[in-house]
Amino acid sequence: MTRTRLLLDPWPAEFESALPLEDAGPEVPVDATVETRVWEAVPAPPASPATLRFVDGVRRVEARVLLEREGRLVHGLFGSLAAGCVQCGPERAVFTETAVERYLVLGDGERRDARIGGVDFAGFAAAGNSPPEVLAALQNLMRTREAALAERLADTGPVFADGPLTYFSDPRTPVAGIVKRISAPYLPPEQFALTATLAPAARTPVFLILDPHNERYSWYLRVATGRRIDHPLAGIVRVEVRAGVGVDTACRVADFSAAQLPRCASTPLRDPRAPQNLLPVGALEEELRRRLGDPIALRRAIERHLAEEAAA
Repeated sequence: MTRTRLLLDPWPAEFESALPLEDAGPEVPVDATVETRVWEAVPAPPASPATLRFVDGVRRVEARVLLEREGRLVHGLFGSLAAGCVQCGPERAVFTETAVERYLVLGDGERRDARIGGVDFAGFAAAGNSPPEVLAALQNLMRTREAALAERLADTGPVFADGPLTYFSDPRTPVAGIVKRISAPYLPPEQFALTATLAPAARTPVFLILDPHNERYSWYLRVATGRRIDHPLAGIVRVEVRAGVGVDTACRVADFSAAQLPRCASTPLRDPRAPQNLLPVGALEEELRRRLGDPIALRRAIERHLAEEAAA
C-alpha cells in the first residue's frame, strides 16, 4: 500500500501559499544544460561573509475613491509606495536610498493631482477602470521604482531584488531576483525532484528559461531546512538573472548566492514567511512601511479634503 501523509505549508494562512503550483500556466521551454550536463546538487563554495545589498518596495492603499463625471463613474485610489535598499555588511546593516511617493490613481485614462494635508499625491492615469486594474497600476509603479533603483545600484556591486525581474529594462544588468513563491517548476519532473533533496546552501545547476519576453538564467537554492512536518520545498527560493548577463556571470552569481544568502534566512519568530523572506528583506519592508507614515492620519486628511470639496 502506498504511504501518504499530510505535510504543512508553514506560511500562515493569511498569506498566499509559497507553493501555488496550480497556477503554473503554460510550460516555458528550458535548457538545463547551460552550466553542466550532470544534474546534481551544487554545494556552495567556501566564502567569507560579504557585503550584500537587497532592494525591495512596499505599497499601501490609503483610500479608494470614485470620480463622478458626466454620469459615469471612474474607479480610483489614493496610494503610497516606498522603495529602498538595505546594505548588510559583516558587522552591521544600514538602510539607504529610501524614497516615498504618493499617487492619486484614476482609471479610464483620467489624471488629477491632489494636495491633501500638506501631502502631494501625483496624478496617474490607469488604462482600465476596475478596482483590480487601478490597484495593479499602483503595484506596477512600485515595481518599476524598485527595478530602477536596483539597476542603478548594480553599477557598484552585487544587488538582490525581492521578486522576479519582470520590470527590469536592461537585460545586461547583473541584478539577481529572489522569488519566494514557486508558482511554476519550469524544470521537467525528474530534474525538479532534485530541489526537494537539496541540503542547506546547496543549489541546482543553472538553467536557462527560454521565455521570448523575458529570457533568464535561474536556479533553485535552499536557504534553510524546514521542520519534519513541513513540505519538502519549505526553505527553497528560486533565484534568477537576465540572460543578457551571459552564462559565466550567471554561474558566478549562483555561487555567490549559495555562499551568502543562507546566512540571511529568517525564522518564524522574526517573520511569518520564514525562511524564504530573508531577514534583511523583512527588516527593509518594516522600515519602508514606517516611512509611509500614519495611515489613520492620512485617511482622515483625505476624508476632510473630500468633505470640503463636497461642501464647495
